[in-house]
Amino acid sequence: MTELYLSFLLMYHGALTLLLGAYGVVPPYFGTNHLFANIVGLDLNSHPNPLVTASFSLPFYLGFLSIGLITSSLIVNGIVERRETRERRGVGAIFTNDS
Repeated sequence: MTELYLSFLLMYHGALTLLLGAYGVVPPYFGTNHLFANIVGLDLNSHPNPLVTASFSLPFYLGFLSIGLITSSLIVNGIVERRETRERRGVGAIFTNDS
């Protein structure tokens, strides 16, 4: 469940960055900049010159953490599956009692 939540945070951060990129704005590495445009928000209100804050904040680092968790779980699952299949190779796999 934790992996799912942190993966969602990474996708959320990526979507925000792509949305800003569609308007031609590169998110700042630090500080706050104005986006010189009138933006219609999800609340259907016009927001003139909204502020764009630095994108390297908590969701960004949690996204890296989620990638690490997912990668480590995939590696561990691959190792466990490889150990299980290694035991059942060759003629010995034909004559096993395991179902």
